[in-house]
Amino acid sequence: MAAAATLSATPVQAAEELPAVIVTAGRIAEDPARVSSDVTIIEEDEIKKAQAPSVVELLKRKVGIHVASTGGPGKATSLFMRGGNGGHTLVLVDGVRVGAASTGAFDWSLMSPEDIERIEIVRGPQSSLYGADAVSGVIQIFTKTGAGAPKVRINGEGGGMNSSRGSMQLSGSTENGISYALTAAGQRTTGVSVAANGTEKDPFRQSQFSGHVEMAVGEGTLEVTVRQSEGRNSLDGGWVLADILNWNSHSRQSVYSIKGSYPLLENWESSLQLSHSADDVTGTDPANAANNSDIHTKISQLNWQNHVDLDNFSLLFGFDHHSDRVENPLAPINRVLRQSAGFAALSWHGEIIDLTASGRYDRNSDFSDKGTWHIGSALRPLVGLKISANYGTAFKAPSVNDLYWPALGNPNLKPESSKGWDAGIAYEQSGETLGYAFSATWFDQRFRDLIAWAPITPGSWTWIPSNVNKARNRGLELSGRIDFAGAYVAANWSYLLAKDSANGTWLARRPKESGNILIGVDIGDLNLEGSLAIVGPRFSSPNNFSYMAGYHKTDLRARYHVNETWELTARVDNVEGKKYEEAAGYGVPGRVWYAGAGATF
Repeated sequence: MAAAATLSATPVQAAEELPAVIVTAGRIAEDPARVSSDVTIIEEDEIKKAQAPSVVELLKRKVGIHVASTGGPGKATSLFMRGGNGGHTLVLVDGVRVGAASTGAFDWSLMSPEDIERIEIVRGPQSSLYGADAVSGVIQIFTKTGAGAPKVRINGEGGGMNSSRGSMQLSGSTENGISYALTAAGQRTTGVSVAANGTEKDPFRQSQFSGHVEMAVGEGTLEVTVRQSEGRNSLDGGWVLADILNWNSHSRQSVYSIKGSYPLLENWESSLQLSHSADDVTGTDPANAANNSDIHTKISQLNWQNHVDLDNFSLLFGFDHHSDRVENPLAPINRVLRQSAGFAALSWHGEIIDLTASGRYDRNSDFSDKGTWHIGSALRPLVGLKISANYGTAFKAPSVNDLYWPALGNPNLKPESSKGWDAGIAYEQSGETLGYAFSATWFDQRFRDLIAWAPITPGSWTWIPSNVNKARNRGLELSGRIDFAGAYVAANWSYLLAKDSANGTWLARRPKESGNILIGVDIGDLNLEGSLAIVGPRFSSPNNFSYMAGYHKTDLRARYHVNETWELTARVDNVEGKKYEEAAGYGVPGRVWYAGAGATF
């Protein structure tokens, strides 16, 4: 939302404590009030108060985002933004593209928040700056940086389902300008049965290490990022979802990046980033070889970017390249897809209006080239009021599986295409005691050449991925927040019409209506929060199959600062013990209690 940067801060405080910039909307640091795109920022304070064990738990509470997990903690999880498919949201970690080129989507199950400083969400078509896959939007995760004297933080938590998690972080900076933040974290749980009708618990355990180092190099800066997360899962499956006792999987996600930025002139900054991300999944089932898997995705990336400030004008231009390799010896597949692109954006900032336009051309090694563009405006006629509008185009690249799966791939696939617009109004006021904000955005996005299984010829028994589907997603997103003397109430509501344009059926796992309510209070060193998630009815499978009833779920949490060193936490998820489904046939946890403690030295 246009005012979402303030909606995510808790509580509303003095203006200098609010988020100063957003980076993802324009690939440069900008004042959120001057950005036309629909954005939300999740700051570190909100992350701490939420006590969320995974990043997706934070994201699902934001307007316009719905998720579906297949079997409880750590299991494969898809995210749908504004009704787009799971692969229609581009995910970045410190500017690095992540995900699996084999499937064309990112699995959120391994992403935990211990090392995260903030999360930026930009909704709507963004391919004009980011290229493939930024169809419904971009989510960028920024890992923590250090500052000041060396500081160590440890945290531990335990609770139901034999769950435990812990983390340790070292951060700070040196006298010669080197800042650092190193984090190690892990968690484990016996979980629930992946099959909702099963009896065998399917455990999950995860470990994560990350490091972010930044230093001054002359007048410029050099940043190094390392992040690796591993998970081990027990799974269930079959045509009729049921217990499988010996099926296990091992997953690993990693990010390595080095980025240098340097001012070529007083008003011209240039940056070069070299990075590598990987997504590896290995599955073993001694009883059934059909469940075995060995899939490795590697994305090597180069990003060169230039930003020039010219009075009220801002010029951005650069070059991106990424090479996606997929190795699957069991299929077998060993393929490399290459994409190169040039992009440019021009912005003008007036006293009460901001205008921006961007364009990009992507050249692809294995499918047709694609050009995309975006225009946006933000009108600020009164202090605190913003009226915005955007129009843009986007595309989703075919996955390696779609193109080259043995005997069933289709190398003639075209990219999925999209075009859409949104218009919004937002108003915010903040003060030492009282603050409030609201925003409303209407959006309309059309998709064509969507990839789906279809017969090679009418009536054929042979089906392959084909550009056959069309869809239209439109809806209204509302957000509001009131803060008064340490108490705060925030709410959002999404009304979504996400339909297959050919037959009028609803897109799978996307509710027509959903919302979230957060009530919290800061009483001295004590923070109390309660949140309510409301999800309407939807279908788990395409063509209106596998109906899932709507539900609501309540979570409670408390956080108490004992002194400057120690704090205590407690939370209860699914207080009412609701039985519900995120995907038909898959289990979810009931009521679960947790308690923890942390210390900072």
